[in-house]
Amino acid sequence: MTALKLAAPAKINIYLAITHIRTDGMHELDTAFAFSDVCDWLHISPADNIDVSCSRPHLGGEANLVHRLLSAFRKRYQINQGLAVHIDKHIPEQAGLGGGSSDAATALMAANKSWQVNLSIAALIAFATPFGADIPCFLYGQASIAHGIGEKLLAYPDPLPDLTMLLAWPGSGLSTAKVFNHFDSTHSALTAPQQLDSMRRVQRKLGQNDLEQSACSMSQPLSKLLQSLRKQSDIAWMSGSGSACIALCQSPEQATDIAQVLLTEKLASWTHIGNIRRLHPLTVSKA
Repeated sequence: MTALKLAAPAKINIYLAITHIRTDGMHELDTAFAFSDVCDWLHISPADNIDVSCSRPHLGGEANLVHRLLSAFRKRYQINQGLAVHIDKHIPEQAGLGGGSSDAATALMAANKSWQVNLSIAALIAFATPFGADIPCFLYGQASIAHGIGEKLLAYPDPLPDLTMLLAWPGSGLSTAKVFNHFDSTHSALTAPQQLDSMRRVQRKLGQNDLEQSACSMSQPLSKLLQSLRKQSDIAWMSGSGSACIALCQSPEQATDIAQVLLTEKLASWTHIGNIRRLHPLTVSKA
């Protein structure tokens, strides 16, 4: 193979509802995913073993999800080749935008083709799900509705908002596990046996996020950022388990003005102005 440069986009949750807390601690979800036009970039080249480096050095090495996923894939299918992956990071960490999962999904798709394993998307999703509940949505490659722990995916049937998207991150991340644990402590009813009459009924709504209250109670910077966005935009909400937020604006100019206020008032340390995308960049490239 020749050296590759591949995109790993951020995801956003269009909405996120938790319908059940399982006895193993995992969460049943009703959520929807779409993609942002901000991406990490993976530089992938042939190697004897798996080697992962990163523009944020503390994220490189064997602990990186890319390394763990590729190593397991290589072992499962008895591959003698390796890959060297350098990740040029642009997506904030612990932001609810799925950066690490997106990197892993892009690397896995590259390995599947480069090593000529040639698994179907469904098989890749089945393999990758134990490594992270966000990985499947990136492998699926298009805006989706997700159930289960995030691995049961269907194409998102509705139009996506045709507005300018402003992403903003307060500069500090949140542990996904800790946010879910906080949610669990205040929603004991969702641990009831999983029966049709005990499953939580949810009405899907743009910007709904069941984890938002827990995350805001754990992070004052997130809470202040979200309050400011809601004062200045049509609608704003938190993505995933936080701490990045999404605001929809009528124009790029409005989004630019809001971003400037956030940066000036130190409510955000990172912003991105762009659009919500239905397709993963690698899906687009295959079309």
